[in-house]
Amino acid sequence: MRHERQVELLSRLKGLDPHAPWPLDDACMRNPAAHYADPARFERERDILFRNSPQLVGLGCELTKAGASLAANFGGVPIAIVRQVDGSLKGFVNACRHRGAPVVGDSEAPRPRLTCPYHGWVYDLDGALLARPYAEEAFADAPAAECGLKPILVAEKHGLILAQLHGESLDVDAALHGAQADIGPLGLEGYTFIEARQNTWDFNWKLVLDTFCEAYHIRALHKDSIAPHYLSEISLCGAYGPHPQQIGLLRGVMAEIEKPDTADWRLLPHATMQLIFMPSGLITFQRDHVELWRVTPLAVDRTLVRTSLYAPRAPASEKAWGYWRKNLDILLDVTGREDFPMMKKIHEAMAAGALDELIYGRNEPALIHLHRSINAMLGEGDDRQV
Repeated sequence: MRHERQVELLSRLKGLDPHAPWPLDDACMRNPAAHYADPARFERERDILFRNSPQLVGLGCELTKAGASLAANFGGVPIAIVRQVDGSLKGFVNACRHRGAPVVGDSEAPRPRLTCPYHGWVYDLDGALLARPYAEEAFADAPAAECGLKPILVAEKHGLILAQLHGESLDVDAALHGAQADIGPLGLEGYTFIEARQNTWDFNWKLVLDTFCEAYHIRALHKDSIAPHYLSEISLCGAYGPHPQQIGLLRGVMAEIEKPDTADWRLLPHATMQLIFMPSGLITFQRDHVELWRVTPLAVDRTLVRTSLYAPRAPASEKAWGYWRKNLDILLDVTGREDFPMMKKIHEAMAAGALDELIYGRNEPALIHLHRSINAMLGEGDDRQV
């Protein structure tokens, strides 16, 4: 992040009481509990938010070699992104044109061709059909030129990979709505992919994003883990178009603004900067690494979460690799023991009809912005006033 931007953000903390809630939105927001538990609304979300808008798939450093691939799911539609020999990316619906089997798995080594595991049809990296082993005559009236993998839009910039099922074009900068001003200077193109892990949770997909949209819960939910290190009442919040930004602050941050020369101010050593790329991605910039949380709705009450960790440079030893894997262990331990089990209980209450609505407080502006964005994308009203 540019130093000028760090100074601008830190300047907002001048004169604040770290024990008083800040920032405060102009009003609370009421959100119907049915927005989390209604199967019909869930299907609308999958269609509008995940099948018809840009999705954050991963960082470009995951695909460093020709033939490297990433598989994902856009609202129930399987997709794959493949690095080409010329360094560009191609995206496809991840379904063989013969019988619909996936041609790219969740974890694949780079390969010169894509081969369907069902009947062995072979595709080039650009999706063109190359061979139908032992069966060309059987498909003589289905020309190979018409049987390539179905393409989707894909674009790469600022170290990010975005994709979209439908549309004429995909512009990364337009999709980021200005967030590139913070992301670009981080140099994500030069990062190294360490590892990705995924898990399925029994709650609505929005609860994953809710987890990262406010610091208010840290004091209570994380009292025995990260609460001693973080401020719970104040944070730095913003938005880029529909995308909320939530910056959690370590307790040492207040000492930065006491330094007489702003040239000495540093935010990043004291912050966890989170940008939610609506609707499917959460990029987290920690003090010494970057995380990507990719959210895949599977059902109204079931969500796949893929967490990837990236280091600013390639580890030089096995000990260094172990350091980064340990970071991922700790991260997933906190969310897996504290955050996500709580989200499961919350979802169960809403699914049972225990509450008519949830109330997001003025001290949760990023959370309010998240749900205003979702509601707006679905063409729904803004139920902000309590």
